[in-house]
Amino acid sequence: MRDATLGAIFVLIAAAGFGTIGIFGELAAIVDLELAALLPIRFAFATIIITLLAVIRDWSLPPTRREWVITLGLGGIYTAMTLLFFFSLRSLTAGLATIVLYTYPIFLVAFSVVLQTETMTPQKLVALTTTILGVIIVIGIDSPNIDSFGILLSLGAALCYAIYTMGSRSVVTQATPQGLTIGVLIGTTVTMIGYGVIDGGLSLPREQTHWGIILGIVIFSTVLPHILFYQGVSRLEASRVGIISTIEPVVTVILGVIFLNEALTIPIIIGGGFVLIGVVFAQRPSGRSSPQSDLSESH
Repeated sequence: MRDATLGAIFVLIAAAGFGTIGIFGELAAIVDLELAALLPIRFAFATIIITLLAVIRDWSLPPTRREWVITLGLGGIYTAMTLLFFFSLRSLTAGLATIVLYTYPIFLVAFSVVLQTETMTPQKLVALTTTILGVIIVIGIDSPNIDSFGILLSLGAALCYAIYTMGSRSVVTQATPQGLTIGVLIGTTVTMIGYGVIDGGLSLPREQTHWGIILGIVIFSTVLPHILFYQGVSRLEASRVGIISTIEPVVTVILGVIFLNEALTIPIIIGGGFVLIGVVFAQRPSGRSSPQSDLSESH
């Protein structure tokens, strides 16, 4: 099998794994598993497993103190993104929350233009317009049945994810994607434990169903997707990685319909399609794009 084909398969499976995060979040709410217990344990376990793998596979770590400080700080931003997304799941379906979260590339385009690191091209304008139209369709047509505060929380998560991605791109030329992931996971674990302590809900679950959800989100939504993602990006161009990864919200919507009886409405189908088209346009390479520029974008 060609390396590019194998890489595409790895990225596709990884994206499907990341697409289960919202499903496990909804299941946690159903069984009353507190976020202050779920999320710190999730990242602590994932950090331990990925770090052990890094030692076994001799992965390189962030090379300097500056890169360590930046990656640990990015972990704090990732914590904010994760909390906002999981809070949004309290009032939105997993599919809708993930579709809104997936508008983050448009925030990237906007930031890049405002900061004058990139120019507004017709391609980016199409991406921006299409994605905004998609969100309007999703939340506008059926707005009486959609919680506006939940939408704002998910948009806040998308904003944090865009900031995280911009920060990741600033260090990915010095630190490998694997080293970046380790630093971010450590930073996320520390700040997430801090959240659990402040919230007062940090504790080890006692129920088997709680541990089942924790193990599921650790293995299927965090560890395996990260491993497969970096196996894939080592064989595939960054632009193709970004485009293939758009399967993530599709997986979330489908799993939500199957396992959570979430409604699959016409506005979600049409609006979600517009969002994905916009993301694809945003991910397509421009003449000035770097081959490594998108390899830091994973959950």
